[in-house]
Amino acid sequence: MTAPYKYKYEPWTKICSGDDWTISALDFLGGRAGLTGEFKYATLGIHILTGIITKVSGMKTVNFANQYLFEPIGVKAHQNYLAETAEEHKEFTMSKTPKGHIWFCDPQGVGAAGYGLCLSATDAARIGQLCLEKGMYNGKQIVSSKWIEEMTKPYHKCGEEFRNMFYGYLWWIMDEKDTNYTAIGNSGNIIYVNTTNRIVIAVTSYFKPTIFDRVDFVQTYIEPILL
Repeated sequence: MTAPYKYKYEPWTKICSGDDWTISALDFLGGRAGLTGEFKYATLGIHILTGIITKVSGMKTVNFANQYLFEPIGVKAHQNYLAETAEEHKEFTMSKTPKGHIWFCDPQGVGAAGYGLCLSATDAARIGQLCLEKGMYNGKQIVSSKWIEEMTKPYHKCGEEFRNMFYGYLWWIMDEKDTNYTAIGNSGNIIYVNTTNRIVIAVTSYFKPTIFDRVDFVQTYIEPILL
C-alpha cells in the first residue's frame, strides 16, 4: 500500500477490460511523486502479488491456495470464476445469492487479490485460527510463524479515514500497544484475531462498500459474550 499510482480513484473498469490484470496494474505505477513510502490504500496493487505467486509457482493462484493453504486447514478446494461480461461481473459483485467455493479471476486465471474470494464464515475463521496458532494447524506448520509475526506488525499509522488504525502486510492492527489484528473486506467481511484472549471471530456479508464498523460491532457486541 505504499506504491505510487497515477490515478485519483482506482481504475478497475480499465483493469478489468484487459486480458492481463497484473500487467495492467503494473502499467498504472509511476505517479508524479515517483517511488514513495507514503501509505495509499489500493487494492489494485495487491493483484500484482497474485500475479507474482502465479509466475513463480507456475500454478494458477487458486490451485496454489488449494494445495498450500485451503486443503491443509480443512477449507474445501476452490475453483476459478471468470466473468465473461460486464453484466456477469456486476452480478457477481452485487448479488445477495450465496456463492460456492469460487475465486474471481482475470482471463489469465490469476485470482483477484483485492476481492472475489468466496469463503464462508467458518472457512474465514479457520484462516484466523491458523494465524492465532502462528501458522500451525493440527500440529503441522502450514505458514511460517515468522511471516505471521511480520505481517501483523504495525508499519503505518493511518488517519481518520481508516479509523486511526495501523496497517501491517494486508492486516489491520487496532492498537500499536497490543497484538490484536484483523482482515477487513470491502463488503464488511472480517477476520478478527484477539491474541490476548485467544479469540477468532469471522463475519461474512453481501457487498456493502466502505464498511469499517464491523470491528466496532465485534468488539462491542460479540467479543464481550465470548469473554
